[in-house]
Amino acid sequence: MKRIALAAVVVALGLTALYWPSGQPEDEILYSSQAIDSGDIRKVIAATGTLAAVDDVVVGAQLSGQIDQVLVDFNDPVEAGQLLAKIDPRTFQARVDQYQAQVDKMAADLALQQVAIERAQVNAELAQRDLERAQALKGQQHISEEELDRLATAAQLSVLEHQQAQLQLGALEATLAQNLATLAQGQIELDRTDIRAPIDGFVINRTIEPGQTVAASLNTPELFVLARDLAEMEIEAFIDESDIGQVAEGQRVSFDVDAYPDRRFQGEVSQIRKAPQNNSGVVSYTVIISANNREGILLPGMTANLELQVDNLRQVARIPNAAVRLGQREAGSNDSGNARMGSLEALNLTDEQREQLRAARPARDAGASMGPGGDRNREQMRQRMDQLMDRILTDEQKVLKAQLDSGAVRAGHLLVLEQGEPTLIPVQLGLSDGEHTALLSPELEGREVITQMRSRL
Repeated sequence: MKRIALAAVVVALGLTALYWPSGQPEDEILYSSQAIDSGDIRKVIAATGTLAAVDDVVVGAQLSGQIDQVLVDFNDPVEAGQLLAKIDPRTFQARVDQYQAQVDKMAADLALQQVAIERAQVNAELAQRDLERAQALKGQQHISEEELDRLATAAQLSVLEHQQAQLQLGALEATLAQNLATLAQGQIELDRTDIRAPIDGFVINRTIEPGQTVAASLNTPELFVLARDLAEMEIEAFIDESDIGQVAEGQRVSFDVDAYPDRRFQGEVSQIRKAPQNNSGVVSYTVIISANNREGILLPGMTANLELQVDNLRQVARIPNAAVRLGQREAGSNDSGNARMGSLEALNLTDEQREQLRAARPARDAGASMGPGGDRNREQMRQRMDQLMDRILTDEQKVLKAQLDSGAVRAGHLLVLEQGEPTLIPVQLGLSDGEHTALLSPELEGREVITQMRSRL
């Protein structure tokens, strides 16, 4: 028990020595400090992605068959329409020949039918003239009624035969059109045995060899991959949902690849795709990054280690983050009330402004009751305070308050030594990169801030 009590006394003396250092060596507080310097602060988002050609085209086969010829190899330049490979065309050529023969036969049938129509027309005209002569002879009693009926029937039948021949001609023409369409389809399939380049570029992948059989069913088999140009590349990166709100089109991106670990390449965000990617409950979004590759050393498929530059401050006053953490701890900034007061202190209020806020504080505190309607009363008091501050703050203070509210500027505290004593002062802090934080209080430039305190044992 005596040892515990003694230890408590020692701790109490050490805490007291934090602000009132004792002259005794065992109570001395040691301070580590660092000067406020100038430098760059970059806030980045780290990610990985895969390099790909901007315009790459997969060339496939629309027919099933055996590869007869392969005319290009990896890295070969090609022009649009150039023959890349050929599927054995014999089966398809035989079909075209068959369809052509059917078309030729149908054309001959049409010619015969034209002759039949002309013959039927001549017969119909002849039967009509016979009928007219018979009708003229009837008045002279030189022809019987029976013969006249026979001639009239013959004339009618001749007309019907002529009409039938014309209808048969229409049916043959429709069949010829059908045969021509079949021939055209066969010719298309024959043409598809020639695998041609759809774009100017060069071959970046080839998956076939002569003699190989390809089967085109539901999925088109991939034969070649062509790239238009590798002078411009794109990177497909996946950004976590917690970071995607900080990414915008046009942002600068730097990256490296394992093939050239000592070089940094530059790019920029060109597209943010809104479709989420869910992988085992982790949500991310696809971001497309454009990169220059005029040297031609970046290749499709390389893994890029990316840094998306969210913000960048050049040659600004900065302090170590250890000093920020120490100041927050000593100020008790985890308490919401202290944080609110720290924000007010950062506004550099005049005595008159402080008095006006102090006069309004009792009404605010009375309204913030915990009884029924307490939440509504607190909201009303908060609105009244915002309205009061809007009236009493200067334009510069309003801009600073907006920055504080948005998070671009935040209130904080730092410990500095003044006449050998650690003094807690309010400051305005800006961007942080994990190691340093921008200091927006110019009156402290050139001074030293305390980063660590400990008791001498």
